[in-house]
Amino acid sequence: MKKTILICTGLVTATFCLAQGVGSPNDINAVKRDTSYIYGESTMKDVVEAQSGAKAILELKVSDWVRRNYPNEQLDTCLQKINGNYETLSSQRGNYYRVLLYVKKHDIVPEPILNEDVALENILDDFVPVVEEPEDSALLAIEGQMASILTFDEIEPFVVGLKKDGRIHAYGKYASLPVDAVCQLFVYDRDGIIVAVLRQKEDGTYLNLRTKERDNVRNYKNCGAIWLQLK
Repeated sequence: MKKTILICTGLVTATFCLAQGVGSPNDINAVKRDTSYIYGESTMKDVVEAQSGAKAILELKVSDWVRRNYPNEQLDTCLQKINGNYETLSSQRGNYYRVLLYVKKHDIVPEPILNEDVALENILDDFVPVVEEPEDSALLAIEGQMASILTFDEIEPFVVGLKKDGRIHAYGKYASLPVDAVCQLFVYDRDGIIVAVLRQKEDGTYLNLRTKERDNVRNYKNCGAIWLQLK
């Protein structure tokens, strides 16, 4: 009888491991460092409890992320999207099972594409621009900081810091981008990666602040953008 129980337990464990993605600690840590994901993690002796605990944590973190960044979205609908989109990594150490459930942010709230007719949803409120040409010498340091920003989630604290310092004149969504005014733009893809940081010049041309070469916002299809006008 004991042998039968042990065999059945082994089959349940094996079935769980096959159903989930078995990953090394490095695989798990790579997902946790990737800002395009939201994850929940749990370590327990029982694999089912570890799975359940990770799912509960994932749902809490998704709820918090949606409330902070997309207050107009239906939270229940966003939580329902977890079930069809999350992935799993699991590992075992001794008698303990470590389970990580993770989901792409854009699978919960897809980022709209860059289009003049589409109002981009982002963390920033619309702001009526006040056109005032900034001095290039005052922009160099800030533009250098902008060029080093790599993910969408880093934009908010950067903007908050500039507002506290009184360095922002106006900002907004791509649809409200001022024409014939000097502005800086963060261009981001659906995974929340900043693919380009541009300066729009008064003549309508663009300078890529990373490559220092001429560029154009239209070169980045299926992307979103946030613009700033600095003092």
